[in-house]
Amino acid sequence: MKIRYAEVFDAFSIAKIHCESWISAYANLLAQQILDKRVFSQERLQRWENRLKEKKSIVLVSENEKGIVTGFAWGGIGRDERITFPFELYALYVDDKEQNRGYGSALLKAFAEAVNDNFYLFALKGNVKAENFYLKKGGILKPEFEKSQEDQGFVLQEDCFFFLKS
Repeated sequence: MKIRYAEVFDAFSIAKIHCESWISAYANLLAQQILDKRVFSQERLQRWENRLKEKKSIVLVSENEKGIVTGFAWGGIGRDERITFPFELYALYVDDKEQNRGYGSALLKAFAEAVNDNFYLFALKGNVKAENFYLKKGGILKPEFEKSQEDQGFVLQEDCFFFLKS
């Protein structure tokens, strides 16, 4: 297993994992019309290419022994004004076929090392697998920072987890 900073040539793999993992992780939690908008597209690929070219955020990828990208972590400056921690982990996804092999743990650890500070993340409420993972990895559930947002007429609720620098 290898963890490294993502390069522009990783955009295709990241975009594919982002879409496919998002759909499988939230299949029983979100309306189908929301899931239908998360398909791989040229526009989504372009967004990832631009993000990687701009280098304004931290994007890490995990690779298997064959050099194939198996997951990614993406984060940067915190976006929630209520939270004083400087960094936020925006997304952490591992290819469904590669889960439970340590990639998620390694990506989370590498992100923590990259920011070298306290950080937080949001996880969709009801995503028990993600919630248990973050708690097991030392995340502290902070109900007072729960948030909700609207997507296509549906309200999505998210739990907040704090990770303290060790």
